Amino acid sequence: MTNHAPETAFADPATLRAWQRDRRRSLTALILWTMCLPACVVLFAFAVDWIKEPIAITIAVPVIFVTAVGIGVASLRWERIGQMRAVLTTYPWQDSPPLGAGHPAGIEYFHLPNPDEPHKKIKVAFRRYGMASKWQRAVAEARSAGFAFAGDPRFACVVALPGHRKLLAVRPQHLHLNSDGTRPDRVSEAAWRRAQEAGITTPPSIEEQRRKLLYSLWRIFRKRPSAR
Repeated sequence: MTNHAPETAFADPATLRAWQRDRRRSLTALILWTMCLPACVVLFAFAVDWIKEPIAITIAVPVIFVTAVGIGVASLRWERIGQMRAVLTTYPWQDSPPLGAGHPAGIEYFHLPNPDEPHKKIKVAFRRYGMASKWQRAVAEARSAGFAFAGDPRFACVVALPGHRKLLAVRPQHLHLNSDGTRPDRVSEAAWRRAQEAGITTPPSIEEQRRKLLYSLWRIFRKRPSAR
C-alpha cells in the first residue's frame, strides 16, 4: 500500500471535517443573529406599551446596533468560510515548523515562504474571527507546535493546527495585487493561474475595510461592560 499526501488540502478527511464543523458554527451564528433582529422589533413594540416611548427607544437603539454588528460579523465569517474552501480545494498542505516567540507587534504576525522564491519570506497575519480567547489559544498553539498551511501567502492562505482539527485564515500584510487585475511582475504565470483558480486574486480593499470597521465596533462593545 502506498502512502502519499492528498493533492489538495480539502482531500484530507480531517481537513474536510474541520471545515464542515466551522461551516456549521458559522451558519448557526448567522441564523441566530439574524433572528435577533425581528425579535428586537417585537420586544420594542411590547416595551412601548409598558414604559414610556423615549425610554424604550433609548434601550432599543443599542440593542439593535449590537445585533446589526453581530449580523455583519457573522456574514463576514460565512464569506470567509467559502473563500477558505476555495483555497483548500486548490492548494495542498505544506508543513511549517514552530515559529517560536511572537512578533513584537503581536502573536498574529509571522512569515511564510514565497512560492516562486522559497528563500524569501512573505509577511502575513492570522485573521481574527470568533471568540478572542479561543482565537489566541489557537494562534499560540500554531506558533509553538507547528502547523500546516495551504495557499499562496501573497494573496491568501489557510493554516491548520496539528491534526488539521482547527483552521485559521491568513492574509498578507502587504498588497501583492495590481489595481488593474493583471498579474504582478514577481508572480510566475503558474502561480498566478493557480491563485485565479482559487479566487484569491481580487484586491480585498472593500471587504477588508468592512471587516476592520465591524471588528472595531465589536471590540468597543465588548470593552464597555468591563469599564463599568
